[in-house]
Amino acid sequence: MTFNPLQERGIPLDKQLRNWRELNVTPIDPDHSDPYTRCRIIAMNGIEVEAILFSHQFNRHCPDPAVKQQLARVRYIEAQQQKAVNWLLPGLASVLETTIAYEQVAVDLTAWVARMEPDPYLK
Repeated sequence: MTFNPLQERGIPLDKQLRNWRELNVTPIDPDHSDPYTRCRIIAMNGIEVEAILFSHQFNRHCPDPAVKQQLARVRYIEAQQQKAVNWLLPGLASVLETTIAYEQVAVDLTAWVARMEPDPYLK
């Protein structure tokens, strides 16, 4: 079963607001979870952070106040989602463990991009 975001209906922004109880997610247990679960969480957190940064930059260059107001609502929801994703990582990891996990994500993503690159010269 595959997920095609262009075929799925979106959830209205008003229904995406979370209270503190919903934001308080249970972190993963690194001893009893799939080894790539941490990598997936780190990658998703990076995507969420980049979306928020892009929205801030877009807001700075947008002259329309109505669009800026809608962007602010979207950013608020995205910030909540980013917090929920980021809080899935346990706070018990040392700086070295966190660094190794981020490096693993970087290496795996680079390898995936190289495998998917159709141009042999760029590959």
